[in-house]
Amino acid sequence: MEEQQDDFVPYLGKEFQTLDEAWSAWSDYGGRIGFGVRLGYGHKNMKDDIITSKLFLCSCEGKRGVDKRDHLTKKPRAETRTGCQARLKIKLDKGIQKYKVVEFISEHNHPLQQPETCFPIAGIDIHNNCSRDVQKQAMKYGSAIAVMKYFEKHALEDPSFKHFEDTTQEGEIANVIWTDANMIVAYARFGDVVEFDTTFVTDNEKWAFGIFVGFNHFREIVIFGAALMCDQTKESFEWVFTKFLEAHDGKKPVTIFTDQNSAMGHALEKVIPDTRHGFCTWHIEQNCVKYLSRYKKDGIDRTRDFNACIYRYEEEKEFEDAFNALKGKLDDSETWLELLYDSREKWAHCFMKNAYTLGIPCTQASGSINLHLKAYLNCKSGICRFLEHFDRVLDENREKDIKSEYDMTSKIPKLKWNVPILREARKLYTPKVFELFQAEFELSGSAHIECLEGNTFTVAMCDIDNEIPRKSGQVVWIREDQTVSCSCKKFEREGILCWHILKVLNREDIKVIPPRYILNRWTKAAKDVTIVDIEGRRVVEDPLLDVRNRNADLVRILTPVCGKAAQNEEQAQFLRNELLSVRRKYEEKYENLPI
Repeated sequence: MEEQQDDFVPYLGKEFQTLDEAWSAWSDYGGRIGFGVRLGYGHKNMKDDIITSKLFLCSCEGKRGVDKRDHLTKKPRAETRTGCQARLKIKLDKGIQKYKVVEFISEHNHPLQQPETCFPIAGIDIHNNCSRDVQKQAMKYGSAIAVMKYFEKHALEDPSFKHFEDTTQEGEIANVIWTDANMIVAYARFGDVVEFDTTFVTDNEKWAFGIFVGFNHFREIVIFGAALMCDQTKESFEWVFTKFLEAHDGKKPVTIFTDQNSAMGHALEKVIPDTRHGFCTWHIEQNCVKYLSRYKKDGIDRTRDFNACIYRYEEEKEFEDAFNALKGKLDDSETWLELLYDSREKWAHCFMKNAYTLGIPCTQASGSINLHLKAYLNCKSGICRFLEHFDRVLDENREKDIKSEYDMTSKIPKLKWNVPILREARKLYTPKVFELFQAEFELSGSAHIECLEGNTFTVAMCDIDNEIPRKSGQVVWIREDQTVSCSCKKFEREGILCWHILKVLNREDIKVIPPRYILNRWTKAAKDVTIVDIEGRRVVEDPLLDVRNRNADLVRILTPVCGKAAQNEEQAQFLRNELLSVRRKYEEKYENLPI
C-alpha cells in the first residue's frame, strides 16, 4: 500500500510517452509534496523539429534580477526565488521514442507548502515554450517602459497605429511589433513582395530589430512594419509573422525574402506555407566573401564563380555543372557550400526565375535601411534613442517618396527613340520603371529574330562582344487574344516586358503595350485612391483611406485638449459638457442621414 502512495515520485529511468505526460507528472508531484513548478531550458533538433530534452524546475529556482520598480514603492515585491536545485530532467530515447528521466533532485532549500495550498499548473503549451525558453529573455524594465510610451504616443497621434506585445510566462515583454497608417496603406498597395531582415542589433541588450520592407512604384524602399525581438527562435518568428498578417488584415505576400535563418524558415512554413520563400542574395554574397577569401592566394577570385552560380545560369543543368566545378576547386571541408546547395531553390536564379520577385533579392532593400540606422546609432544606444532615430528614418523615407511624386510631374524622362510604345510607356510608368523599360527596348534593337513554326519565335543578341552575356529567349505570341510569353520569365518575375518580347511585338507591328502586361503597381496611378473603369467612371479603390485620414484629423484636434483638461476637475467637467452638447447636435442633424 505504501508503494502505491509513492507511485507519483519520479525516479531515474522512469519513462513517459510524451512531454505533456512528463510535465503533468511533475506538476502532480509538486502539488502533492508542496511546491510550485516551472519550465526550465530544453533542446530541440531543428532538422526534424523534435524536442530532445527538457528540464522541469521548482518555482523557487534561480534568483530574481534587480527590479528598478522596487524603489518606487513602499511595499516591494517579496523575494520568492531561493536558488532551489530541485529538478527533473528528461531526455528522448530515440530507440523507443519515449522520454526517460536522466536526472532527479528531490531536496529543496526552502520550506514546503501544505499540499492543499499548492495547485498544479495546467494549460501551458509545453511544445511552444520548450525551445524558446532556452534563449527567451524579458525586456529590461526601463526599455519596456520606453517602448510602451512610444506606442502610447503614436497611438494618440495615429488612430490606425497597431502594436502587439509577446510576453514571457511571468508577463514581461519579450517581443513587440508595430505598424502605422502609412505602413498599412503602403502594404495594401505594394505588399506583394516583402523582405524581412533581422541583422541589425539595437543596443547592449542585444535586441534584434526586424523590419518588413518592399518596393513602391518608384522602385524605392517602403516600410511595412517593424519588430523588436529578444530571441530568434522559431516560436518568436511565428509570433511576429502571425501578428504582421493580423496588422494588415490577413493579406499575405506572394513572395518573402529573408536571410538564411533556419528558425525563420520553419516559422514561415507554418504561418504562410503558400507564400514563396527566397533568400536575400546580398547575405549569401557576404558569406561567400568570408568563406572564399582564403582561396585568393592562388590569384584567382572564386567569388566570381560563385556569383555566376547565383545570377548567370538560366538552366538547371548549367548551374549544376558550374557548381560542381566550383566545388572541385575547393577543399572537401567546405560544408557551408554543401548546406547552401541544399537550399539552392531559394537563391539560384535558374530555380527562382519563375518566382515573382520584383528584383528585390539583388538590391538588399532592408540592408540600406539598416545602414541608414547604423549611421545614426552605435552599439551603446539605448532603446529610447533607437526608436527616436527609427522615426527619423521613417520621416526621411516618406519625404523621399513625396519628392519622387513631385519629380514625376516636373521631370519627364527623355525618349531615346520617338516611337509609340515608348511614348505610351513614359506616360504610364513612373520614371525609374520607364527607364528600365526603355533599356529593354534598346536591347531589342540589337537582337535578331527567327520565326519557328506557328506562333513561336527565337530572339537572340546579335552583338557577341557584349560585356554582359545576353541569353536568347523563346517567345510565343498569340495575336487573336494579344497574349505573349517568353522563356526568360522576366515579366512573371519583375512585371516588366523583356527585350525578347519587345522584339516580337515590334516585328508584329504592335504599337502599344497589351493591357494585360501593364502591371498597375509600376504605374503613376498606383497610389490613386480612385481608378477609372472601362466606361470612364471613377470607382473608389480604397474608401477606408479617406475615413482613416478624417478620423486622424479629428483625434489630433481633440487629444491635446482632452489631455490638458483632464488635469483639472472643473476643466474636465466643462469640456465633457461641451462635447456632449456637440454630440447631441451632431445626432440631431445627421442621425437619419446615410454615412
